[in-house]
Amino acid sequence: MRLVVGVDLRHRSDGAIRFAAWLRSRTADPHATTIVGVHVVESVQMVALRRFDPRPRVIQRLRDEAAHVIQAAVGAGVVNNIDVLEGSKTSRSLESAATYHHADALIVGRKAGVDEQAIVRLGSVARSLLRALPVPTFVVAPDLDVEAIGAGPIIVAVTPGEPALSACAFAVALGQRLGRDVLAVRVVTVPEDYSHIYWSGEELAAYRAEYLERARKALAEWLAANGLTDLQPQLRLGGEIHELAAAAREHDAPLIVCGSRLLGPLERMLTPSTSSELAAYAPCAVAVVPPDYRPNPGD
Repeated sequence: MRLVVGVDLRHRSDGAIRFAAWLRSRTADPHATTIVGVHVVESVQMVALRRFDPRPRVIQRLRDEAAHVIQAAVGAGVVNNIDVLEGSKTSRSLESAATYHHADALIVGRKAGVDEQAIVRLGSVARSLLRALPVPTFVVAPDLDVEAIGAGPIIVAVTPGEPALSACAFAVALGQRLGRDVLAVRVVTVPEDYSHIYWSGEELAAYRAEYLERARKALAEWLAANGLTDLQPQLRLGGEIHELAAAAREHDAPLIVCGSRLLGPLERMLTPSTSSELAAYAPCAVAVVPPDYRPNPGD
């Protein structure tokens, strides 16, 4: 497994670095996992830095500082290599690094901590990467505590369709690597606007039960049709972000996997991005998977 981790010198990536080290430590052969730390210096910043030192010296100094951040987070010898890249935009450079290193996953930090109350929770780099998704991308809170990573199953968010199929494939492959079961969670909201005007309480309860039973049957049929009968299905009623986060807490999940529809700018204005919101608010790491993802034959 090849992992690329974005390294932020402001320590927003500490949780991402620790999570990458945890992933490697939980695989059957940790030495078969390569972790590359990538720090990006944007061209505008490089112009300012080169006023004091030539470019090679600036690059070396940034590499040393990135190494210090990594060592403070996980100690020495955990990350195999550190790259310092100059680019016009951090997210694009990280995309290029993931492609260059043939990464199986990209891991980046988010701005807000697990329990931090913040208006901006994700950050511009993470949001840009989730719009592009060159590879499956983990988003991790900066204050992730490895000791608090759950011992339960991996949760994969399922809404029957192509994005969910890719998410399930990634979750199953990762579950095999980590020795974890996979719980397929579908969250539904029962359409009952104005129903209280026309229906009695008993009729509404019966309608809700019937709707949930149809959704439960549809989930089981979709899993069976796609050869995913090993996944444990669970249906939950409520808001999607809230219920997925609640499921992660209830089942002590180490991470949540979800698919992406790769919405364009206009679509995002009209339809909220579930994957981005989940990555911003989840209490654990979130992996967002491209809709065309399929595991490598060796996985």
